[in-house]
Amino acid sequence: MTNREPHDAPPPSGAGKEEFRRWARRMRRPGIPESQAVATVDGIVEWFAGAGLPVGSVVIYLPLPDEIDVTPVRDRVRRTFAVTRTPPSGPLTLHSVDAPREQHRFGFEQPVATAPSVDPATVAVVLTPGLAFGPDGERLGRGGGYYDRFLLTVPDSAARVGVTVAALVVDGVPTDSFDVPMTHLATETGVRPVGPSLGRSDHVVSTMAT
Repeated sequence: MTNREPHDAPPPSGAGKEEFRRWARRMRRPGIPESQAVATVDGIVEWFAGAGLPVGSVVIYLPLPDEIDVTPVRDRVRRTFAVTRTPPSGPLTLHSVDAPREQHRFGFEQPVATAPSVDPATVAVVLTPGLAFGPDGERLGRGGGYYDRFLLTVPDSAARVGVTVAALVVDGVPTDSFDVPMTHLATETGVRPVGPSLGRSDHVVSTMAT
């Protein structure tokens, strides 16, 4: 994914979300290179150590095959962790990462419906998946709008960290008024603040992929 071919160039400015989604899915095949995924997780762990983040829960996601697996972060960072559940209808719900799990029909794991809930008001960080991101924190999801609605329930002060690789951070990512931007991006080169968070005194951790 580091050596982009001409046919892998992102869609032109003004292209719609579905065109960007098709491009991002092509870029993700056959998957995120392991070295880049490991470097991204290492950078997230270093960021937690130095960012001076407020006390609160950390939301992680249980990955699909083409997403970076951030679950190792919980073994390296002393925080309370939670994961989301996608119900048959309605918004995402939040539960302990240690809750019993089931497999969603789309293929990812999630907490069972009876798992005790976690209050979104306790959240300090959301490690957020996405198909692609813009350099100012724009996020392109898979089209369901679940994460955008969920992100509106966490405190405004919570860090919204888009987890991806540098090749999937591109200009022109289309957004709608209901899309919630990221405050940080985490890639194989480290974690950096973006968008509105640039005005804060965040500690930026940078790592180089091997």
